[in-house]
Amino acid sequence: MRRPGILADRKKGAAPIFLSLLLVGGCASLPMHGPAPQPPPLPAEVSAYYDYPRRAQATTVLLLSERPRFLELLVRFPLAAAEGFAPTEPVVECEWFESKAPGRRAAILFNPILGGDYPLERGICRFLASHGFHVALVHRKTLKLSPEHPVDHIELLLRQGVLRIRQVVDWMAAHERVDPDRLGSFGISMGGIAGVVAAAVEPRLRAHVIALAGGPIPDILAASPDRLLAQPRAQYLARNHLDLATLEERLRQEVRTDPVRLAPYVDAEDLFMVIAVFDRTIGRASALRLWRALGRPRATFLLLGHYTAYLALPYVKAASLRFFQDTLGPPPV
Repeated sequence: MRRPGILADRKKGAAPIFLSLLLVGGCASLPMHGPAPQPPPLPAEVSAYYDYPRRAQATTVLLLSERPRFLELLVRFPLAAAEGFAPTEPVVECEWFESKAPGRRAAILFNPILGGDYPLERGICRFLASHGFHVALVHRKTLKLSPEHPVDHIELLLRQGVLRIRQVVDWMAAHERVDPDRLGSFGISMGGIAGVVAAAVEPRLRAHVIALAGGPIPDILAASPDRLLAQPRAQYLARNHLDLATLEERLRQEVRTDPVRLAPYVDAEDLFMVIAVFDRTIGRASALRLWRALGRPRATFLLLGHYTAYLALPYVKAASLRFFQDTLGPPPV
């Protein structure tokens, strides 16, 4: 089935964005469309779904390197899973970029892309740390359809990711160098999708950069032509003798941890989005659907694709730094 593109969204404001990009040479920023309405409280059953036992964890911290403005450390502790929930990754691991600037500083939780060894993410983390922010780069395994697991395994991985994020927030908030009232998040691609979910369920995170994300997740998993998603999808269909429509329907039934589903509980004032107009991995329609579901928060639209958006990295880093400085404020005197 052909999915609507940006020009098909003329009545929803996408075509003017496209024209603006052409006029300004590849980048257009939009402020919020008026004041955002206050989001409703998170339903009790949703809050309970992402809850977990709060208790002190045995944490190990290893110094990786020391730089003039910050330290790089590896932090590990056990995952405190919810009752009746068997995690596939029982250990939480993150790289901690600790600013040497004095006082209790703001801290950013960084959610990485789908695959790889985090070279892009480390560059952004180091940039933010060099400007006085602490940053936690959360490690996680690739999220994909696996032929040997049922469809609901995707939801297990997504929920596990939320529990991991919330426990890293616990660790950051208790850190003696962190101001617990000045916490934010930064996510790219799948990390951006996780960032929207975190914005809905974790109230201690007050500012969010969401880059190259979209939703709903079943649409992306079923339609993305990106090899990282298309190859395991084809293997899953062949191994389980399913057609694509059946797989997509099962995904819609099983995936609860979805950014579009949780978008109503996110305050649009807390968001800054980066959207690549020619993104084929996430899909332009999925990116715009998430932006609209979130209340059309402030956003920058790049005339680039999912991977070529790397060319705009200097701008994205500078704009994200300004956003965090504006929303999280200066350190207390």
